Amino acid sequence: MYEHQAIDLFRATFETLSPRWQLSFDSNALELSPITGPVAAVAKLSSEQATQIRTLARVTSSVTVDALLFKKKFRLHLVGRKVDGNRWAGTASPSINAEAVAGDLARGLSFAETVLSEVNSLVVILNRDGTIQRFNRFAEELSGLSEAEVIGKNAWDLFMSDEDSSESRQNIERFFLRGEAYEVERTVETIKGPRLFQFRNKFARTGDRPDETFLICSGIDITEERRARDRLTELANTDTLTGLRNRNYLMDRLDHLIATPESAGRLALLFIDLDNFKRINDSLGHRDGDQLLRQVAKRLGRVAGEEQEIIRVSGDEFVIIVSGDFARFTAQELANRVVEDFELVYVLRANSYRMRASIGVVEHVKHGDTAFDLLTRADLAMYAAKAVGKGKDISACHVYTPELSERAERGLEFYQALQYGFLRKEFALDYRDCYTVDGTARGLLASVRWNRDAAAPLEGRELFSMVESSGFGVQLGEFQLTEACRQLQEWRAAGQAVQHVTLSVPYAQLVDGDLAGCVSECLREHAMEPSALRLIVQSRLDQTAAHVLDRLETIRSTGVQILAALTADSAFPNLAKLPVDGLCINEEIVGRVPSEPVSRALVKGIVGVCSEMELSVLVHGVDSREQFAWLTQFPGAEVQGRFVTDAFSTTSSSM
Repeated sequence: MYEHQAIDLFRATFETLSPRWQLSFDSNALELSPITGPVAAVAKLSSEQATQIRTLARVTSSVTVDALLFKKKFRLHLVGRKVDGNRWAGTASPSINAEAVAGDLARGLSFAETVLSEVNSLVVILNRDGTIQRFNRFAEELSGLSEAEVIGKNAWDLFMSDEDSSESRQNIERFFLRGEAYEVERTVETIKGPRLFQFRNKFARTGDRPDETFLICSGIDITEERRARDRLTELANTDTLTGLRNRNYLMDRLDHLIATPESAGRLALLFIDLDNFKRINDSLGHRDGDQLLRQVAKRLGRVAGEEQEIIRVSGDEFVIIVSGDFARFTAQELANRVVEDFELVYVLRANSYRMRASIGVVEHVKHGDTAFDLLTRADLAMYAAKAVGKGKDISACHVYTPELSERAERGLEFYQALQYGFLRKEFALDYRDCYTVDGTARGLLASVRWNRDAAAPLEGRELFSMVESSGFGVQLGEFQLTEACRQLQEWRAAGQAVQHVTLSVPYAQLVDGDLAGCVSECLREHAMEPSALRLIVQSRLDQTAAHVLDRLETIRSTGVQILAALTADSAFPNLAKLPVDGLCINEEIVGRVPSEPVSRALVKGIVGVCSEMELSVLVHGVDSREQFAWLTQFPGAEVQGRFVTDAFSTTSSSM
């Protein structure tokens, strides 16, 4: 009778034998309510009972408590879990009703079975020996095996390679001892072939004995995700133009290689810079220039072979990684082979092009160096090679030595001194008279001088070279133009008749600066006619890009005269194709006459061609009586030098 009354009471109050229950973290009152609706009854629990319920985790479990409800003592069977940080909830049944309790358990088990079977992840439950205890529907679909076929069999033998199986056994043994959850990636044999899964593995216990602990392996297929990631990584590490690895790959690769102490003495780099590629690329156009870079990459690959890695680090810079015993000697030998290969011309569209390369070689010798350290040293060695080869139009290589770093530090100091030099107005122009050989004054030749603070002054070609190599060529050129026009305006305002000023143009100002704009601005600001300026271009115009020659033609069309400088290393230019008004023969050639027959013939040829083409000739650096006497056979030539100044000093050499 009591059982029937209790059942009737539950049904009347909650409209079910399995009402909802809820317990909060700050109260020991167990709240009971219908499946839908507000709280209909409250059972006061002891602290021990409330603590027992609060031990439930987020996995559905059960607990039985004795509670006073409707002024009667009930034994309640609670099925539920922790639902958030503050609440525990589930369904309750009076234990006097075996049907309700069984129904709660059946519903809970049915729900758990449905989740296990239908979850869109591979779920396998194993014991410590790797024997399969459960095998869900998704696992069946992937393996092509039913749960009945695999229960009791070993998962490692069924689905893993020998290597993965051995590693997995060791991992599971280790984690069973620790009792910790873990994640791991494993390749699993499926009906679609080997697939990569990421497993999140946790432990479940049904009792206290070791054989009552199981491993729940829940895995998701990450094969396509990993392939996509690998593809993105490949793209991020590959130069799309040449197919070589790129700078991003180089830095990661070097970091990996030098991380091991054994790499010291077994790793070397070749840093390769194409000296004249920019000029060829400007003349060919970028599409043909790209094709030329592909040819360079292929030929470097053939020279290096499959043993070495080749990386394109920037537009015309490549790195070759050499690793293994005797890496330095292998790298030096390889650098020599690259130099020899660059002696062969490159053929593109039936035209041949001779490329030149500067190669820096560095060995990794000290543990603790970074990838940046190695590349910096290789770069220093490359510039040392460039200093040897570029002026001679040859390819060259140089091995890094500590002296190069010391030189670089001095170069940095020089760079900073140059910055301060421009800010402190330490630069000045010296002016020397130019004459015809009969003594007629023909204007002034300006040369820049740097009056360094607490150091000897720098001037002439030495100053030009150092300033250009430090990246201040544009600033120096603009200073010369501005100062020369200002001084010329002052002289003329003072009544001094100066026909024109001739000055040298830094190569950087010609290529990278706005030379035409600077010339126009200086002439306008100082009210100078264009014929008052003559500009000497120091670079080889026959190798200058077409767009740079166009800039010179634009300047020349205004009336400013352009002279091309001829040095001992210059090839005789095709004057008919160059936008010039004359030639300047420098002191290197002049210093060899009249004693050297070849130099005499060269000067005669130059002057003769210029005379026929009505081009002017300026002979720079006439410092002896013998040189001047020999040059008197060319009445139309202008001459300048120490002897000339002493002989015809009718105008102050420094106004």
